[in-house]
Amino acid sequence: MVLKDNGRRKLARIKIRLKVRFKDTESFISEYTHNISKGGLFIRTQKPCGLRDKVELVLIMPESEESVVALGEVIHIVTPDQANEQTPAGMGIQILELETGGRERIEKFIQGILKNQQDILGRRKHQRVEAKIRVKFESKEALVEEFIHNFSHGGIFIQTERPREVGEQFAITLVHPDNSREMLLHGEVVRVVAKAEAEKPGHLPGMGIKFLEMDPYTRNELEKFIKAETTKSAGKNLILEEG
Repeated sequence: MVLKDNGRRKLARIKIRLKVRFKDTESFISEYTHNISKGGLFIRTQKPCGLRDKVELVLIMPESEESVVALGEVIHIVTPDQANEQTPAGMGIQILELETGGRERIEKFIQGILKNQQDILGRRKHQRVEAKIRVKFESKEALVEEFIHNFSHGGIFIQTERPREVGEQFAITLVHPDNSREMLLHGEVVRVVAKAEAEKPGHLPGMGIKFLEMDPYTRNELEKFIKAETTKSAGKNLILEEG
């Protein structure tokens, strides 16, 4: 669906007004890219509006308190008694139109955030003189498992009997097990399990590495590198302010 940008002509007739905040800039960018820009979003709430209700959405951009107003229609409802662990209570809203200039303001905001992150990353890269390591996974299944448990949380554990020192930074080249495609990340050693400590049950020698960049662009590239579908919990990035 292509969102119309017809101003606030219709918005003045809407009685239900919902303020929607986002947890952080990464959540905002993800929600806009995957849902809002395609014409909809899911809002978690124990008190959903009625089916086909028209609502005014005030989308509050994180950190800036700047907002964009949209007209929406409730097209799907999950009541509290229908909800379960996989399907939370809430409502699916189809976005019918944005206020004049709304799309441009959102995309300008996102571009500004990404540029700032890239500038910071660029400065970090120029400041570091780093070693390089290559990591190849045994299988695609192992790669996906690593993403679910570690990559998505901003790090990785590499098994080795010769770990680096805590605080050491270096480039990490991930090698895809199926197509041998490579992806470059930068990391810092934050934990070391020495060979002696690894003799304890449940321990392996190696080092825990924290990625130094995991902005939305890098995360998206990592997901494409893995080429695996990941389940996204609808509405988890939204905080509803009713008023």
